[in-house]
Amino acid sequence: MLSMKNYRSSISKNARERVVATHLKGPQKYKVECVLKQEVVGIRTFEENGQLQYECPLKNDLRHGTVYFFSDGKVDFAEPYRNGFAHGTAKQWSDDGELIGTYTMNHGTGLDLWRAKKNWGTGSIYLSEARYIQNGKWNGFEWWLNEDQRSVHDERHFCQDQLHGIERCWNFQGRLRRGYPKYWIKGKRITKRQYISACAKDSTLPAFRLKDNNPHRDFPPEVSKHCTRPQTKRKKSKIN
Repeated sequence: MLSMKNYRSSISKNARERVVATHLKGPQKYKVECVLKQEVVGIRTFEENGQLQYECPLKNDLRHGTVYFFSDGKVDFAEPYRNGFAHGTAKQWSDDGELIGTYTMNHGTGLDLWRAKKNWGTGSIYLSEARYIQNGKWNGFEWWLNEDQRSVHDERHFCQDQLHGIERCWNFQGRLRRGYPKYWIKGKRITKRQYISACAKDSTLPAFRLKDNNPHRDFPPEVSKHCTRPQTKRKKSKIN
């Protein structure tokens, strides 16, 4: 386990694993607490075959060190934490171990990004998710991007981890799904009329614009620079 590529545990080697949960289908360990000097310094979960699934180092009951996610015995994602907040450069790898994306958090504040492969996991890498984080909480827009990198299929807006804005979801044809848009203020769903009225008093609420019911988006620069766009061939100029 310790020789796994892209994996360097932040949990002390001297920590003892204490099983706190097993798999439903058998006695195999599912979740363990890593204990050092009577203090829980980490959490691990395992697949039924014993392979690591998740690892989270702890200090004073807060995430502290590198958090890992695994799949089939390989690291998928790693993100460093300090005193409970994501801090540093997070990294995402493909199934074959290729580094496919990074983003950087500063004490829990930054832009969270996720990549995927086109054509249902068989094609090239593209940006599939983007969301704003502030002080460890979702704060601002969240977009789930389509493969064209110019449109989205889900859009939400948050304030301190609560839905706070307009929620939209589109189908494969680019039409709004039934029941959308939905309107939220601090986690409470309200009517469109109530929302428009609240926008006049609350600057943290994105304004309702009819054109935003179209899934195409002009992303801010900090997002668009991570979008993968098909390259167009330049026409050769003729020399007279």
